[in-house]
Amino acid sequence: MAQPRFSVVMPLYNKASHVRAAIESVFAQTCAPHELLVVDNRSTDGSREAVAALQDPRIHLLDLPTPGPGGYAGRNLGIREASGDWIAFLDADDLWYADHLAVLAAGIAADPTVTAAATRFDHVFATHHKAQRIAAGLSESCTLDFARFLEAWLAVRECPMWTGAIAIRRDALFEAGLFPEGKAVRGGDKDLWLRVMALGKLRYEPQATAAFHRDSENKVSKSTTTLELPCLVPTAHALMSKASTREVALLRRLVNQEIAHYARYAMKYPSTTEIRLRDVYLPEGIRTAALLLAAKLIPASLRQGSYALRNRLLARA
Repeated sequence: MAQPRFSVVMPLYNKASHVRAAIESVFAQTCAPHELLVVDNRSTDGSREAVAALQDPRIHLLDLPTPGPGGYAGRNLGIREASGDWIAFLDADDLWYADHLAVLAAGIAADPTVTAAATRFDHVFATHHKAQRIAAGLSESCTLDFARFLEAWLAVRECPMWTGAIAIRRDALFEAGLFPEGKAVRGGDKDLWLRVMALGKLRYEPQATAAFHRDSENKVSKSTTTLELPCLVPTAHALMSKASTREVALLRRLVNQEIAHYARYAMKYPSTTEIRLRDVYLPEGIRTAALLLAAKLIPASLRQGSYALRNRLLARA
């Protein structure tokens, strides 16, 4: 089997203090990437100029025609312009360890039928590191079909695929419909992974090969709200029409789980969540419905106070 040609797509917006290190981690790979496509979203802090100054022929510096929030449009542009057969993603404030692409390539070689490959990663905070939570079944190299992928997600309430630690066949990304640009500012990654996994299988390698920096500058996740219905909910609804009985049951649980996450996050905002009770699948989602009601009915000051207290308690745990 031919070695995968990895095109690396990196959206960029005001990451001047991080982007050079991210790019260096791409080109320090023991399995060299085919190319790096950096898509600038009209940065104003010198980020674009820092990339242009590298003058590396392997770097294709693109400009997003219509700037906007989030990296979905930038990633889609990078995918369209890529010439590799596999697309790997890295945000401009995250890092790969030197063996990242090599581990992905080995996983693909072990099962050439897969649509996507993923590795474990480290959450990196200002004061400590924490390994990605994974289901017990992911502790060894394995191939997951759609149902097993959903089970692994539900087991630890965390998607097995993180954007900076995956590679996906370029043709599968087009078939799945790419990132939901213009439709969401949060949750679009998981929405696309759900659509991709409905098309094929995932090769999972439990070795940590990437670093997800949680406290870097200008993080979109810290500047956007989560009051709307998760964008993967209508996707899950659509997938159910062609899913097996087992997959439908798992998708219903996933919808409830994601709504519960968003209802919990909505507690910290003064505005009220827009998610409706009828979006919850019952009877299995009774706890989610109760949480959603609390997010809707409890006064904002009490909601925000309880959310802050919960976070303090979790930090001490």
